[in-house]
Amino acid sequence: MGRLAQGAWIIRVFAFVLVTMSPAPSLAAVTADAVEFADGDGCSNGRIAVTLTNSGATIATFETWLATNLAGTTLVTGTLPNGFPPGMTTQFFPQQFLPLQQPVGTLIGSYARVGEVPPDATNTAEFFVFYKCSFPVAEVLLTCFGPYGTCPQTAQEAMARMAVAPGIPALGPLALVLMALLVAGAGGLALARRT
Repeated sequence: MGRLAQGAWIIRVFAFVLVTMSPAPSLAAVTADAVEFADGDGCSNGRIAVTLTNSGATIATFETWLATNLAGTTLVTGTLPNGFPPGMTTQFFPQQFLPLQQPVGTLIGSYARVGEVPPDATNTAEFFVFYKCSFPVAEVLLTCFGPYGTCPQTAQEAMARMAVAPGIPALGPLALVLMALLVAGAGGLALARRT
């Protein structure tokens, strides 16, 4: 096999790896687009404003919410059947805490999901805000939104996620595959020039 044929063979192998390692596109019925703190949040409620998009024939039919503090106490929880039209921004109600007022400095996780029952990554979007209650404005420590299974659901899970030491910087899956193709192409050129 000539050097040029070897270089082409290497490129084909890396192209095959690229195709087999690329994630399949998700056809989620509900997509999480954004999350932010809603007006009036803080030490007495955990309302979050979410932006979501419904796609396909399925409309999101349930919303579920949960707020917890770092001690593991559930401050509020609930589920409500609901229908969300495409591109809707909404706040999750009711999110009044019981007991009503948390002490200043309490770390609170406010979680919500919108979609179907049972939830999974293809039919449900989730949203999370982890914050420290204070006056006049709460301090946001972490936000998360994405398909079901992406975000922490409690203040304790959020703290554990934040406590994880940062790992070695790495490329995302697509950038990693593109970098591998670049290296393979450079290797193929180097082999072709050696002949």
